[in-house]
Amino acid sequence: MKSKVFRFRVTALEHEIIQMKISKTGLSMSEFFRRLSLELELKNTLTEDEIISYKNLSKYSDNFRRISNLFKLGDVTGMKKETLETSRIIKEHLNKLKIK
Repeated sequence: MKSKVFRFRVTALEHEIIQMKISKTGLSMSEFFRRLSLELELKNTLTEDEIISYKNLSKYSDNFRRISNLFKLGDVTGMKKETLETSRIIKEHLNKLKIK
């Protein structure tokens, strides 16, 4: 049970900045400061534009995978390797943005 309270003062500008950062995470103020203080993971919620970009990147990744499958019968000047590598890089970036 959580029964202890921390209080501290901030300027009006600091208050606005902190409020904006908290709203980007979707956490309560208590949970935000708890995670921040305990060095736990803080993830921002994605904006609508970021979600659209994520979906597009996911489609591109699938398309590159499909293209590379076309080259399974024969490697045409390293294209298969390049498309697989591109797909891997895109997936790496997608994992950083993963929605939980």
